[in-house]
Amino acid sequence: MFIFIFLVAFAAVALVGWIIFALTHPVLAGQGILIFLCKAAAVIALITAIGFWIGQGFTQSIPGFLFMAGFFVAANKLEARWRSW
Repeated sequence: MFIFIFLVAFAAVALVGWIIFALTHPVLAGQGILIFLCKAAAVIALITAIGFWIGQGFTQSIPGFLFMAGFFVAANKLEARWRSW
């Protein structure tokens, strides 16, 4: 239970920090959240693909790996586009 409380407190502090940053630097915060969402979607696709690979086989996991690669490519293009990040 202590770990759960620690994780919730950590997430709350991070969220408050991001809100303050978003209020003071709205363009950079928007760019950062877009890159973060692309990377988060890629990690979720990776976990899903590995689950399909273990549970059903490699051929069923191929679309998950393709989505993962697409999200990481999109995040890398966004990072390259916005040099100030």
